[in-house]
Amino acid sequence: MIIFLLTGGMIGVLFILFFRSAIAESISGNNVLVKRLQKLQGFQKSYLAGFMLFLVNAILFMGCLLILYGLTLVFIPYVHFIVMIIGIVLSIWFWMEFNIAWIGSKKGRIILASIGSSFYFGLTILFVYMYVGIEPYYPGEDTFMRALGLALASIVTAVACITCFVITGFSNRNINQGDKYSATTEARNSQ
Repeated sequence: MIIFLLTGGMIGVLFILFFRSAIAESISGNNVLVKRLQKLQGFQKSYLAGFMLFLVNAILFMGCLLILYGLTLVFIPYVHFIVMIIGIVLSIWFWMEFNIAWIGSKKGRIILASIGSSFYFGLTILFVYMYVGIEPYYPGEDTFMRALGLALASIVTAVACITCFVITGFSNRNINQGDKYSATTEARNSQ
C-alpha cells in the first residue's frame, strides 16, 4: 500500500514538473495576483519575495492541517483526500504565480526559491529528527504506526520542498514573453 502511494505520488509530481509549461500557460501574466505581486515594492527584492513565499507555504500548510484536524472531529469518510488534493493544487498554483510574477535575475530567483521552499525543508528535518528519536511512551508499546506516519510525513514534505524549489526557482522563458517584457518595462517606469 505504501509503495503504491509513494509511486503514485512521485509519478504525479513528475507529471506536474514535466507539464509545468502547459500548466503555467493557463496562468497568464495578466492575472490579478501576478500584477499585484509585480507592483509590490518588496516583491522585486529576492529576500522579501522569498519570505512572502515562505509565508504562503506556511499558511497553506497550516490551513490544511486545521481543516484535517477538524475533519477528525467529524467522521466524514474520504473528505480528507479532497482537502489534501485541494491543498496540493493551491500550492502549485501559488508557486506558478510567484514564478510568473518574478522579474529579476536568475540568482534572485534561486534565492526566492531557496527561502520559500525552506519551510518544507525545515519540516522535513523536523520529521526525520522525530523519526530517528522515536521511543515508546510505555513499555511494550508498538511504535510502528507512529514511525510510519513520520516516515510518510518526511517524504511528503521533502517532495513538496523539491517541487516548490523547481517550480519557483527555474523560469519558463517561452511562457508569456510579451507579458514579462511589458511587466519589466512597467516596473522600471513606475520607479
